[in-house]
Amino acid sequence: MTTAKGADLERGIWAGIIVAAVILILRVFAKIKIKRFYVDDVLMIIAEIVLIVSTVYLTQSIKHGFGTDLLKLKIRDQQLVLKYIAFQTSLVTFSAAFARSSFIIYLLGVLSTNKTYIIILWILLFIQAAGNIAAAVLPLTICRDVRALWNVEVALYTTCGNIGDVIRYAYYSNSFNSFTDLFLAIFPTVVFWNLQLKLGIKISLIGLLSLGIIAMVASIIKTTKLDQVPALTNMRAAQGLELMRWAYLENVIIIITSSIPCIRPLIISSVRKISSVARSYELSGPSSGPSSGRRSAGNDTSQSRLGRLRRLTKSHNAENGSVDYILEDSTHTSTTIGGRPDSLEREHAGITKQVEISVMGDDPARWV
Repeated sequence: MTTAKGADLERGIWAGIIVAAVILILRVFAKIKIKRFYVDDVLMIIAEIVLIVSTVYLTQSIKHGFGTDLLKLKIRDQQLVLKYIAFQTSLVTFSAAFARSSFIIYLLGVLSTNKTYIIILWILLFIQAAGNIAAAVLPLTICRDVRALWNVEVALYTTCGNIGDVIRYAYYSNSFNSFTDLFLAIFPTVVFWNLQLKLGIKISLIGLLSLGIIAMVASIIKTTKLDQVPALTNMRAAQGLELMRWAYLENVIIIITSSIPCIRPLIISSVRKISSVARSYELSGPSSGPSSGRRSAGNDTSQSRLGRLRRLTKSHNAENGSVDYILEDSTHTSTTIGGRPDSLEREHAGITKQVEISVMGDDPARWV
């Protein structure tokens, strides 16, 4: 009973869900590695799980004929399609609320010392979360008996509210979601453009945090198709495929674009490890014989110490980490290495080297 269009929609959505799951796993791994696994990550995991459950409902609705004229289906199939659509619509909305809240909380952690930013983000978090939760609950509570949403016999003997009011509220909620996505795309641009960072790093961070503009486009398209929601009063289920396509695409995009900035340090760390191994092989490859090993033995201790100092300096450099490290405080000390350790006046000949060490604080309370 599955239609060709329904099958295409099912395959496409499951493919997007899998990609989002992979990105989310990398996000969790990266955040655990840098010891920054917080509430925002938990919310994003919940968003992905809810989206998977919703996709299961979508799959079942497609198997019973979603994607074709419901009036041509058997009564039992009609009821199952409408039932699954009702539940999955609410679940998709919940998932979007969790995902957007996760990204806002992530930004709150990064900008936790700027009171103006905190107030703006908390207001945005509250309004979008409350609006999406209401939009998810209203369709299931519009009738005293929820079965009236898919069973005509029950609908004849129960009381329901005005379906038009629910649709109008959905327009408001989705419009505000589009505004939220636009704001969260522009907001990082304003914040990070004013930071004292290299231009390349600045553009990279702004680009990563502004990917939500894609979610805004999906949200706008979805909003224009809200009148296609399949229901007892709207049996044009075939048109509802496009609404579901953009609803799920919006969620997948939010999860992916909100998680990519978090895996940046993991990617950079992996690339540098590979580069380090390659350089190490070039320096100590087959051409280096025993004599070269003896010749360099005397310098191993000093080189290893210098290497540790450099790694300490670079480990928390803005080029290595995620946004979490960009705004942290740093203190600077200098170390002089030269002559003999007990030669204060440097009476003996030697090499003097000035080394700048940056010590980055790990305490989240000191984030800027």
